[in-house]
Formats: sequence, structure tokens, C-alpha cells
Amino acid sequence: MFSIIVDSNHAADHLLSMHAITESDQCIVLEGVSWDGYVQIDEMLGESRSIRLKFADDRLEIKSASRSHEHIKSNIGRMIELYCRREKIFFQTEGSATLRRLGKRGGEPDESYNFTKGKEEAELVIEAALTSGGIDKLDFYRGLQMPEVWIWEHDNLTVYRFEEGDYKQINRSSLLPGLDLSLVARLAGHPYTSEVLDRFEAALEEN
Repeated sequence: MFSIIVDSNHAADHLLSMHAITESDQCIVLEGVSWDGYVQIDEMLGESRSIRLKFADDRLEIKSASRSHEHIKSNIGRMIELYCRREKIFFQTEGSATLRRLGKRGGEPDESYNFTKGKEEAELVIEAALTSGGIDKLDFYRGLQMPEVWIWEHDNLTVYRFEEGDYKQINRSSLLPGLDLSLVARLAGHPYTSEVLDRFEAALEEN
């Protein structure tokens, strides 16, 4: 896994080398990128891709997600969905749909959800942090005023709630207060999703 900073004039060469799912996360940050430049790159990459973008304050992060990254974020998402189904909690999957605040922020989360029927905007985003460097995740989501952010890193899941203009770390999700986050964190890195869900469901039944 690695992160580098490059000049925006050389973006195309790096994009071509990153446009595939790899064995480790790859991340580059372009400096001096305009909003229009970000939109052009986003349109050039298209909808179906393994690359995710984050634009903030004239910087553009371009990340190619590894297989491990995809497994972890998907495992967390599947556990959320299983939990909500069991507890009869309404949820809507938003996946990696692009989030934007015109001229300020734009990009894709690893996973996103809302829990309010009829609401179009995501209320929860999930990020798997397997690389260092890049655009600060909380700073990015602060610009979008995202209500809740979960960051998985090294088998730990940290939850942040947006309050009074900034993020505060909280022990339990305000959106899913009954969910055992330590259990989700432990199981997220398991390589087989079916076994993750079996173990997760068994733990729910014990409680």
C-alpha cells in the first residue's frame, strides 16, 4: 500500500496504471486541481470502476482499492444490513454513490446508508483505511456535513458524529445504537463473507 503526491499534469499516466483492482491499495494526490478539473476526471473514469475520488480544497485524491479493501468494506455493509433486517430497522443502501457540495467537496465513500424513509442523502458513510496519506477523511466529510462516519483501521472501528460544525468521537453509533461495533470490527477483516455473516448472526442470537 502506498500514497504519493504528483502534479496534475501527469494524472493520466497514473490513472492508466491504477485502473484495476490490485493486491494493495494505491493512492495518489493531485495538487492544484480545480472543481471543473475534478468533474472532468470523474466523467472520464465513468460509473463502473474500481477507482474512487475525493476532491477537497483544490486537492484530488485518486485511490485504487485492493481486494482486501473491497472485502472489508463489503463485510461491514453486509453486517449492517443483516442487523437492520433482524431488528426491523429501515435502511437504504447508497453504496459508493458520489457525494458532492458544489465547488467544495466531491467523491465516493466506500459504503453509505440512510435510515430515514424518503431521504435521498446518506446519513452514514463507511471508510476502510488501509493506506496512510491522502486527504483527511474527517476533513472531507466535514465539508459535506455528513451526520456519521465510521472508519475501520487495524481491526478497530471508530465512530464520529457531526455536531456543532465538527466531528466528535462516540462509543456507539447514534444511528444504530444497539449494534456491537467491536464485533463488527473483529469480523470485518475475515476473508469469507458467508462465514462473517454466520458468525455475526450466531453472536446476535446469543445476546
